[in-house]
Amino acid sequence: MKRPCVCVFSKHLQFLDYEALAKTCADIGLDGVDLTVRPGGHVLPERVTEDLPRAAEAIRAAGLEVPMLTTRLADGDDPDARPILETAASLGIPYFRIGGQHYEESGDVLDQLRGFADDLRSLTRLAEQCGMTAGYHNHSGYQNVGAPLWDLHYLFEKVGSDHLGSNFDIGHAKVEGAYGAWQINAHLMAPHVKMMAAKDFVWDDGKPKWGPLGKGLVPTVEFLKIFRQAGFSGPISLHFEYKPESNDALIDEIRQAVVTMRNALDEAGYA
Repeated sequence: MKRPCVCVFSKHLQFLDYEALAKTCADIGLDGVDLTVRPGGHVLPERVTEDLPRAAEAIRAAGLEVPMLTTRLADGDDPDARPILETAASLGIPYFRIGGQHYEESGDVLDQLRGFADDLRSLTRLAEQCGMTAGYHNHSGYQNVGAPLWDLHYLFEKVGSDHLGSNFDIGHAKVEGAYGAWQINAHLMAPHVKMMAAKDFVWDDGKPKWGPLGKGLVPTVEFLKIFRQAGFSGPISLHFEYKPESNDALIDEIRQAVVTMRNALDEAGYA
């Protein structure tokens, strides 16, 4: 089975231009970059046709992959959707993360999910046309569609396309499934997992406090074993939702997380 590509979410390295981003990620030992293509990101949607090829060229020149993009696309009618996906497809980028949805304070949950399915269906049709695969990222917390994960499974079954799946965040999944539900949810979602996001946390006064990968409560190896059994070999994006004291300290944190993730992949049985 193909070993997953270990990437970093480029949001955390927004202070670097394309060439510096590529060199830093290569020096750290990453396999690739999860590149932000969204307002405020490394590539702005209105400049995607000009800047995404430049970014991809710089990253690949450093010997790295660009296996996925992070966007805020939520439906196929977004005027940015076609330019982003067509440009990405022309560059051979296979995966993109999409924007999240939120429940209203009141209202029937299943009725709302049916509406969300319509939005995802239109975006998925465009992804199919471009030969790309969309991944929905699960965030923990009230009103976030995808927090309990069963709702994402419902949406994926409703849309019914292999071009839509999960950008499965193991940190948020553990937050919401703290005791045992994380295992049930991981098995439920495993056939739909296209990409994976990795982060870690400890509890602090009943809320997650994010910290270095491998130093908290997230059972990374166990998640990987479940996904490997289901055939997962997509990109893994490393996330850092905490604030090291400096940019240099952040780069050191990323370097250590790469080692931690590679060890976890070995332990999970990836060749």
